[in-house]
Amino acid sequence: MVLGETGSNLDAADGTSELVNIMNLNLRYILTTWWPSEKDYVYAAATNMNSDQQLTAERSSAIKNSAEKFADWKNTDLLPILYLSREQAENGIRPVSHAIYCISLALYYDYFDEEIVCISRDDAQAMCIKLIRSVVEEHRSNHPGAQEDQYWGDSWQSPLWAENIGLGAWLLRDRMEPETYAKVERMVLDEANRLTYDYEIPYYMDKNGDIVYPGDTKGEEIAWMAKILALARFMFPDSEHCPDWSEKLERMLVSATALPEDVGSKRTIDGQKVGDLINGSNVNEDGTVVNHDLIHIDYMATILEEMGDTIAVFKIAGAPVPEAASFNLEKIYQGLIDADLGKYDENFSGRHFYLRDENGKPTGEITMPNVNDWGKPGYAIYYLCDVMADNLGLDADIEEAFKGHVWKELHFEKMRDQVFRETDGVVTGQFFQPGENYFVSAELFMMHNLAEAYVLIHTKGL
Repeated sequence: MVLGETGSNLDAADGTSELVNIMNLNLRYILTTWWPSEKDYVYAAATNMNSDQQLTAERSSAIKNSAEKFADWKNTDLLPILYLSREQAENGIRPVSHAIYCISLALYYDYFDEEIVCISRDDAQAMCIKLIRSVVEEHRSNHPGAQEDQYWGDSWQSPLWAENIGLGAWLLRDRMEPETYAKVERMVLDEANRLTYDYEIPYYMDKNGDIVYPGDTKGEEIAWMAKILALARFMFPDSEHCPDWSEKLERMLVSATALPEDVGSKRTIDGQKVGDLINGSNVNEDGTVVNHDLIHIDYMATILEEMGDTIAVFKIAGAPVPEAASFNLEKIYQGLIDADLGKYDENFSGRHFYLRDENGKPTGEITMPNVNDWGKPGYAIYYLCDVMADNLGLDADIEEAFKGHVWKELHFEKMRDQVFRETDGVVTGQFFQPGENYFVSAELFMMHNLAEAYVLIHTKGL
């Protein structure tokens, strides 16, 4: 599939119709609850209010009243993107960036369902573009010479947000004002060039095996930063910076998932020796990673997800995926399946991140040594990891009973159970109930994972 083609006709054939249903339920949450209530954004006039039988009359009335209350959103140039300082921008920018990613992909791939979402496509598109316009207006690249703390950008996560926003704008570029898209381009160029020329790639362990950042792999940070370089290549294919973007992207992707054994390795990736591309490692020899001073399952999954996001960019563009984008991903996925957690906590001896029952059969539950400090698990990210394993062949060396397709079905059911829980008798489409997870972007991030999974399912292989 290449840029401009859509996948809506494939849903029934490849079994993603239920996935699409869940994504539309969560889009309903994003556009009818998160927008007006949680983020206090102005809200679009909704359509087809009573078309979804799962909506009670009371809920339908509440949505309609909310729409009427915020009906003036179309006359507002910018939305209040809330954050307190450059350091705290994650609370304001990251959820918005994920929302843009999710809405734009739903519109681009044409799986947006007005009957479920209770918002027309036209309104959803206008809302998404207004989010894009509002958030790029606050990026530093569009305010040259301003004080550093007045606008977001040039931070540890800003390339991640810029890629999500930039990809959404790129997909909808023919539907938005040229002035807005020009601001998007300045944002992407600013973040891509900063990474290319000013960013020194960090490592959890150096070449000698000494820990540089105790308790904190840099793998997920490198992976989430790298994808802006992939997007820049396709947004600006004739740029003089393209060769430099490609070279830095290669180094970052390999560094994000490098193992200690890769230091000095003569193995070649995309025609280059691995040992020449890296100066340390970020993943343990058994595929596990350390973050928050824990052997942390969420960060193993996040590295897979962020590397998968780069793969998705190449696939959306219809371009060959570089080998570096899948470097060592099979090692990390196998770590989820086979790593014996007793190595890190004797109380977990014989247990694995992906839990098995007393008879050794997969359960769909997950665990880790110590308590997961983010709260209850979001099964959507593990479902995405399984989709990657199944579609990209990351499970080739895993025995049949524990391959990706097995866990994919189990984690899908866990995720489905989360989404279809009722609040006051209503299915809201949320992955988490209040107090279950402490990550500010948790709800939007889970939906991002499903949108990414959809792309990978519809563009199989590497």
